[in-house]
Amino acid sequence: MNISPAFSQYDDTAALIEAAGAATDQERRMLEDEVVRRHLGLAHHLAGRYAGRGADRDDLVQVACFALVKAIRGFDHDRGEFVPFATVTILGEIKKYFRDHCWGVRPPRRIQQMQADLSSATERRLQADSHQPDVTALADELGADVGDVREAMAARSCFSPTSLDQPVRDDARPLGETIAAEGSDYDFIDDWVTVGPLCRDLSDDERELLRLRFVEDKTQQEIAELVGVSQMQISRRLAKLLERLRASVGLVGAA
Repeated sequence: MNISPAFSQYDDTAALIEAAGAATDQERRMLEDEVVRRHLGLAHHLAGRYAGRGADRDDLVQVACFALVKAIRGFDHDRGEFVPFATVTILGEIKKYFRDHCWGVRPPRRIQQMQADLSSATERRLQADSHQPDVTALADELGADVGDVREAMAARSCFSPTSLDQPVRDDARPLGETIAAEGSDYDFIDDWVTVGPLCRDLSDDERELLRLRFVEDKTQQEIAELVGVSQMQISRRLAKLLERLRASVGLVGAA
């Protein structure tokens, strides 16, 4: 962007921001746009440091750019240089975005904060020691309890929980099918004895859907590929079918 000759004297960031504070609305926007243009690389760099942690990269860039504008309008040259001030502002907004919008499962606030600090502590240790720090080293770096550090490290998966349909590394089965269910085999038999008579009133397609899912233990995605529809359609059909069966069980129990 070209700056009007009237503003050519402002050749450094602090002067541009100071001039913007005393300018008309149109002039202020021009000056602020120039400061933003000069520091877009900083915003993208800081957003990139948090990519791959459960938030979309484009969303992080938007947050960083918004924070850059916020830093421009909140900067006071008496506080020092603009870049350190903008860096602190941008990182603060990115961490706030993670805290408020990116938790799939929300852990305690102290663990949230420590989880955010772990990244910086890990980076500092890598630069100092050239190898991945262990839990004890990170606890020393943060001045925190080892148990809290372990809990914060485990909380990283709360940003993007593992799908139960994800295949197990050494097994073709989905993760959800490897998790043991509570209850005894007698409970399972009792459930099927109850549901069996109700299945007689189902259509052939509905019975086949139940057989594929609960007898052959196929995933919704595998069933969708066999039937030739989307996984979402299979999920909806199963949900409606199971809801009908539950309602029928309730009527039988009431009778």
